[in-house]
Amino acid sequence: MRKTLLLAFLLLGLMLGHSQSLLWKVSGNGLDKPSYLYGSIHIQDNRVFSFDTTVITTLLSCEAFAMEILMDEIDPKTLKNSMYMPKGKLLSDMMSTEDFAKLDSICKKDVGVSAYLMNTMKPFFVSSAITQSKIAQDQQDALDIFLLKKAREAGKLCYGVEKYETQIAAIDAISLKEQLKMLSSSLNGTEEETEQFDDLLNAYLSFNLDTMLILSNDPSMPKKFNKVFLIDRNVGMADNFEKIAREHTLFCVVGAAHLGGTKGVIALLRKKALP
Repeated sequence: MRKTLLLAFLLLGLMLGHSQSLLWKVSGNGLDKPSYLYGSIHIQDNRVFSFDTTVITTLLSCEAFAMEILMDEIDPKTLKNSMYMPKGKLLSDMMSTEDFAKLDSICKKDVGVSAYLMNTMKPFFVSSAITQSKIAQDQQDALDIFLLKKAREAGKLCYGVEKYETQIAAIDAISLKEQLKMLSSSLNGTEEETEQFDDLLNAYLSFNLDTMLILSNDPSMPKKFNKVFLIDRNVGMADNFEKIAREHTLFCVVGAAHLGGTKGVIALLRKKALP
C-alpha cells in the first residue's frame, strides 16, 4: 500500500533513448516528426527539478503537451466527491478506538488537521495525505504541474492521455475494508515508509525505471489493483499518446513508474513501432 501510494503523487541529466533515461524520443510508423515521452514524479522536492535544460527546450519545441490527466481542468466538485466514502460511513466507526486515536495524533502532527476533519474520506486518500506531508515541499507545484504551467504559458495545446475517472476506478478497485486494513497497518510503519520513499526517489534520480517499477508494484496490494492501476492504464496512455502524436508533435508527461517493464508505456509504443 505505501509503495503504491507513492505513485499516486506518482533529471539530473538526460540520455535520450538510453534504457536508463527519463526522456524518450518517439518516432517512426508514419509520424511526420518525432514526439517525446517524459517520466515525471508528482512531488515538490527540489531534487526532481534539477533537470537538464533539454527538458524545457524539448517541451517548447513541440506543438502539444499532454499529461496523465489535465489537473487544471478537473471539476472541483468531481475531485472532492471522488475522495469521500458513501454517506454515513465514518473512519471513526470503522477503526478501533486505539487506532483512530493514533491516526488522529499522526494527522495533527504531520498533516496539521485532526483526523475528525478527514473522518468521511476514503482511507486511501487519508494515507495519501499523510505520505505527502512527509515529502519535502520546496517548490510551489509538483513537477508535472510545473511542466503543465510551462506549456500553458507557451500557448501549447494541452491534453490528458487518460480520464480522471480511470484513476479513481483503480483506487476504488480496492474495497474500503482493504483500504482501511492497510491504513491501520501503516500507522506503525512510518519509518519503513520513509525508507521506501527514499529508495523510490533515488531510483528516479538515477533514471532506474526497472527499480521504480519493482518498488511501485506492491505485492501486498490486491492483484486487481496493480493490474488496473499500472498495466491497464499503461495501455490507455500509449493509445492516446499515439492518437495525439499523429496530429501534433507532442511532449507527454506520465509518472515514471509507467514507463518501464514489458507492459510499460515504452514497450507498448515499441509494439506500435513508434520509439
